[in-house]
Formats: sequence, structure tokens, C-alpha cells
Amino acid sequence: MNPTLGDLEAPARRDQHEGEGATRGTARMEAFADGVFAIAFTLPIFNIVMPGVARSGALLGQDLWTIWPQYGGYLLASTIIGLYWVHHHFSGAIYRTTGHWFLVATTIFLATIGFIAFPARVFAGNFSDPLARAPASQFLVFSLAAVSLAWLLKWNVGRTRGQVDSRLEPAYIGRLNRRYRYMALWNIAAAALSLVVWQAGLGMAVAGLAFKILPPETPRYRTEAPAVEGEE
Repeated sequence: MNPTLGDLEAPARRDQHEGEGATRGTARMEAFADGVFAIAFTLPIFNIVMPGVARSGALLGQDLWTIWPQYGGYLLASTIIGLYWVHHHFSGAIYRTTGHWFLVATTIFLATIGFIAFPARVFAGNFSDPLARAPASQFLVFSLAAVSLAWLLKWNVGRTRGQVDSRLEPAYIGRLNRRYRYMALWNIAAAALSLVVWQAGLGMAVAGLAFKILPPETPRYRTEAPAVEGEE
């Protein structure tokens, strides 16, 4: 039985999803997620160690140049975290409610975001060593696959447990579903390929990140689109 217009527009009830605890809105989840992203985005700068002051000040420029791998680690981590935050910010307009299992899946995803700066640092710090390039690249590519899979898990749990806004067009939800699945499969393939030819696997992973620069499709609604009335 298809929901009526009134059903779609009706406010969510706290008992809407049985077995999920109390159904709630997304405001607190988004606030927590934004806090995790903000900390994860900020921490990589603390991994840049300032050159020691024991040497002559005339060598400061040289010393600043020699720590370039630390700059690379910061830039890489910031890019990954920033791109995922952009898409997480967008997804706040897609989910209408939260429940227990959706919050668990979101926590798993945020844990991968909190971790990703470490493989980015390992990759940048060891890429200049020919013997370390392969394992450092594989570590990064597998970590990116983990983030992508955690994103897909969050989406699938939200979609199947009723957290995705029911006012959205089913065809639009289907397109998002395919996009997230393809991206996860792309990153899994990149991880597998990196075990055979690490350069090719790394290239695939970088291409997947570059794809995230493109904006998501504008939401399509079965009813009149909800007005943007400010942040709650």
C-alpha cells in the first residue's frame, strides 16, 4: 500500500521504527559527526614537527624543506577528510530520522574517518623510500576502501531501516544506491589491484577521490521539496 501525501509529510514519531529504541531527528547525529570531522581535520597539523632550534637559523629554510613529507601527509589527510565531510554534509539532507542501528553504522564510519590520517601520514612519510612505496601505498588504498565500505554500510542501514527521507523519489534513491555501491566496489578493486601492481591500485584510489569533487545530484521529491528554514 503506497503512502499518501499526508503520510509522507507527517512528522516522524518516536516509536516509528520498532526495535530501534526511540526514533529521533538527525540534528544531534550531525552535530556529533561534525565534531568528529573537525577533530580529524585538525589533528594532522600536529603531526608536522617544527625543525629543531639547535641548528643555525640560517639553515631554517633548508630544514623546512626537508620535512616536505609531513606537508604531504597533512595535505593528503585534509583532502580525504574534507571530501568526505562535504558528502556527509550533503547526506544530512537525505536522512530524516535516526535509530539505533543507523547510529551504530554512523559510528563505524566516523571511526574510519578518525583513522584515515594515519595511513595518509605513513604513505607521505615513506613514499621517497623505494622499498617502502608498495606497502605504504597498499596501506593507504586498503584504508580508503575501508572508509568507502563504512560509508556504504551507513547508507544501506539508513535506507533499509527507514532513516532515508520517504518523501524522496524512489528513482532518486536508487541512483544514490548505485553510486555508493559502485564507489565501494571501485575502492575494493583498487585495494585488490594494489596487491598485484601497487601503482595501478593507487591510481584507481586517487581517481575515486577525485570523483568526489563532483557535486551530488540535487534531491528529487515525490512531494513539494521541504523548505530550508535554517539549522536546528
